[in-house]
Amino acid sequence: MEFKSEDIIHEIRRLNRNDLTIFLIPVIIFSVYLAVFFPGIATIDSFNQLHQIASGQFTNWHPFFHTFIEMLCLKVYPHTVSVEILQILVFSAMWTVICKYNRNDNGKNKSTLKKQAIFSALICIIPINGLYSVTLWKDVLFSYLLMFLCFLAMVMINRKGEVDIKFIVLISLIMAFISQMRGNGLYVVVITVAAYSLYLFLKKNRKMSAMLVILTVTFLLVVSSLNIAYDVKDNEKDAVMAKVIHMLANYDMNLEMDDADRQTLHQLIQKDRVREFYIPTGSDSILSISNLHHYEKNKDTYISMAIKYSLKDPLHCIEYLFGSSPMVWNIMKGDWIGRPYYLSGEHDRLQSDFNLYYQKHNFTPHEPYENLSYANWGTPAFKGLNLLSLGIEGSPVDTVLNNPAFYMYLSIIILILLNVLLKTREIYLMYLPNLLNIVMIFLSTPVQDYRYLYANLLVCYMLIIVLIGMDEPLKDKLKEFKSRWRAKNI
Repeated sequence: MEFKSEDIIHEIRRLNRNDLTIFLIPVIIFSVYLAVFFPGIATIDSFNQLHQIASGQFTNWHPFFHTFIEMLCLKVYPHTVSVEILQILVFSAMWTVICKYNRNDNGKNKSTLKKQAIFSALICIIPINGLYSVTLWKDVLFSYLLMFLCFLAMVMINRKGEVDIKFIVLISLIMAFISQMRGNGLYVVVITVAAYSLYLFLKKNRKMSAMLVILTVTFLLVVSSLNIAYDVKDNEKDAVMAKVIHMLANYDMNLEMDDADRQTLHQLIQKDRVREFYIPTGSDSILSISNLHHYEKNKDTYISMAIKYSLKDPLHCIEYLFGSSPMVWNIMKGDWIGRPYYLSGEHDRLQSDFNLYYQKHNFTPHEPYENLSYANWGTPAFKGLNLLSLGIEGSPVDTVLNNPAFYMYLSIIILILLNVLLKTREIYLMYLPNLLNIVMIFLSTPVQDYRYLYANLLVCYMLIIVLIGMDEPLKDKLKEFKSRWRAKNI
């Protein structure tokens, strides 16, 4: 049993009414979310990027490539809705291609289209997907791209490595975009391109193996050159800094350290306030009592210290990593910091975050797209959808609808099932980019926002579409299993 073997580029060209049906489902449903939460959802991170665009002074607090994409949208139409429309169209287009590839429109069985349409409507109605589609976060486009990269890997595996230059150009572009869309994207792409290039090499497609590396590096350099063109300044804080300081604060409280090392550490962190400010799953509080400028001058010293004591007591290091990153592995939401949504049932969260950002930084907001507030705040539609989303958060349903770890485990189960159906272990390669993203989040800043692992949900949705497209062989496999079970028990 194999997936469809037609070329994905050829498939994209042959769009039909069925594809239009799938395309319009997220467009319509997400547009409802946009209408209710108009002008969209933005947080302090979002206002940071908007202010950079408005002022023309850029930093890599957030990867500039995403800020650049937002800037292009705002040049086309100077309103945040332009960015949200782009996000809706990107997801809808990718989802249409994924569904098309896993559906045979020429066959007699029309049930696959109905199942795809029903499933597409269900996932779009789920608040986390609708709300993220209209949220100004780099993690949204990053997650869409990561989902599509996993899909393209599936196509490559389906074709047993027999892909042409058009496919290589497409997958290289996607990887270059991912590498510059979020801080951990580069690490994900470097390992992924090496693994997929090796796969193509082993499948005797050595020319495309080399082209994958060459084109990905070329596109990556072109995209990253935007930082030079727009004179992007280095930011004072990064994920490595946050992780190292948070880890050292934990070691300061729990491990035996050399007196000289502890004295050096207390030049960075206020020693008398560590226990008061340390939160196992959050770094912001411990950073507030740290000398970040001192860290920048001595970062090699503190990184080396973190590595030294991690190797000295590896069991405690592992305990620390799991304790600071429960979002990665725990399907039940505990008392750890982390949210799927940034909403409030008591006040206009959009307006409050806007005020907080500009007051905190003493910046003057620029028009026309920085002074934001919900147009529909207080209306029945806004209250209903807002309270529904907040009601899901923290409830038992939260695990099934939102929790990234739940979807990671579900994806593993589906991959095992596909392995059985397809009789090939190569199928696990398609999950590699998302697995790398999970690992990087596990090792990085202990700030537990679901958006960092939102790709878990999207990749799992994509795997379910694959199963829907294989309903007939799946039924045959179940019948075979039942027959064997009956024969064994007779």
